Amino acid sequence: MTDIEATPQAAEEHTEIRHRFEQQLEDIHEGLVRMASLVLENTKRAGEALLDNRLDLVEGVFIADQEVDALYAHLEEEVFGVLARQQPVAKDLRFLVSATRILYELERSGDLAVNCAKGLRRSDGFTMSSNLRSTLSRLLDDATTLFGEGIDALADMDATAGSRLDAQDDRVDESCGDFYRELARESDDIGLAGAIELSRIGRYLERIADHAVNMAETITYTVTGQYPHLNDPTSVDREA
Repeated sequence: MTDIEATPQAAEEHTEIRHRFEQQLEDIHEGLVRMASLVLENTKRAGEALLDNRLDLVEGVFIADQEVDALYAHLEEEVFGVLARQQPVAKDLRFLVSATRILYELERSGDLAVNCAKGLRRSDGFTMSSNLRSTLSRLLDDATTLFGEGIDALADMDATAGSRLDAQDDRVDESCGDFYRELARESDDIGLAGAIELSRIGRYLERIADHAVNMAETITYTVTGQYPHLNDPTSVDREA
């Protein structure tokens, strides 16, 4: 067979390989969005348990996190498998490398939701005033709203997501500060152990929002090739 005769077959094979590769990337993208949605759903479940002292919901938070962990393991294997087999370049390579970072952000967020439920169980519920419960509810709402916007950004691969969610995170920080201040005012009534546990929960919720911002910044990098904070000399890296 001559080279000319082989060319159409080679082109067809190349097209098929590219199609399979693109489908693998799409499957990974859809898996990331699903994993993020599961984390958000479980964070809301943990929040409901906290606000209403629903100790009966705690086990459900633990069980739901097992699905998150299983999906994390599956997607991580898929990402590294594609990296090894396909040797992607340019934007495809950025997406796959970014997927490993997004997986980390999502897995850690899921663990933080579980930590909230563990804190509730350790304390056997919390006795909160209406003011403290209200500030905790606002913190939960702000954190989960921001995380939900991170999911939308991931689904749309929104290049503007990094800077936008970073700015919106200020509201979460304000709500967290209000929660800590109210907690300090009521610490004598709550008791030392309960106040410490609630302060940890406040930190967990703040970190969930931070992970959403990190995810959004990674999305911006995937689309543009540059992290948002590299263009802002006043910004600082968020802790892992």
